Amino acid sequence: MTIEEKIYSFENENTVIGIGDASPFYEIEEILKSIDTPFVEKDIKKRIDPRLTYENANSIIAMGLSYDKIFVGQNDNRLRASLSVGAMGLDYHIILRQKLEELKAYAKIEGLVFVDTGPLVDREVFKRCNLGKFAKSGNMINKKLGTIFFIGYILTNERLEPTKKQEDIDYCKDCNMCIKACPSGCIREDGYDYKNCISYLTQKKELDEKERYMIKRQLYGCDICQKVCPYNKKVLKEEISDIDIFYPDIETLLFMSNKEFEKTYKKTASGWRGKKVLQRNAIISLANRPYSKEALDLINKKEKENNEYLSQYIAWAKKRIQQNGIF
Repeated sequence: MTIEEKIYSFENENTVIGIGDASPFYEIEEILKSIDTPFVEKDIKKRIDPRLTYENANSIIAMGLSYDKIFVGQNDNRLRASLSVGAMGLDYHIILRQKLEELKAYAKIEGLVFVDTGPLVDREVFKRCNLGKFAKSGNMINKKLGTIFFIGYILTNERLEPTKKQEDIDYCKDCNMCIKACPSGCIREDGYDYKNCISYLTQKKELDEKERYMIKRQLYGCDICQKVCPYNKKVLKEEISDIDIFYPDIETLLFMSNKEFEKTYKKTASGWRGKKVLQRNAIISLANRPYSKEALDLINKKEKENNEYLSQYIAWAKKRIQQNGIF
């Protein structure tokens, strides 16, 4: 069995694997210079040249890991917030990194593994390895996994045969479902504006009043463009019956200790932003719903802690909840 055959044989029902060469991504250099993307490497040269990260790189092995989930449990009367399916359970960085390390060991190759930690543009790596194309939503579309998957890759010194190019399909065509469904209007025909993306806003350290309205009841992330995409309708979905995983309890989050937060959220993809940002989003979630005395009681209780960071959001939430009521 060749190295390539070993690599492809590692693929399963919820993953896709492809191979590309490790030559520089010169085709995106000017584009990267013209945009300001958050949470990424600022050195453009490192973002386009794999060999500036791993000097012996000759090939890239990309993996897509599906993370689609569906709630099959029972709802209750607790005040809960919405969470992106990508932020549920054990952090995907840990899961995907483990799978890539296992692949590296199985194929007996040398190299470095990256899961949202390397300077390269993950989606361009995925495209280079002939695993998908860009969708109007800004996500990548893969024939098998739809658009709901994480991307990781291995830079290796092996000279591997690249994955054959897939049929040149225009996946989106005249479909505008993601554009129409996006509540903040960040998905447009002429491109994607991350600054208005709800997923980005839930991670932002400070939110103005307009942005607070925009995130609605989202605790972290947003899946709306993913949910309406036709390519995700028949994708394998993990069934989640635990409501606390799918719809976090707001009261529990607002009053948990640092130790409890470490245990509950730190190993999820949302935990990296810290307890205060998630609590802020939970407070905003309470305000962005019809009047609820229970919501106002929670806000009043949280206010007694005199948290400097949360104080402005608490004051705004109290005012908004009261405006939604009979006051």
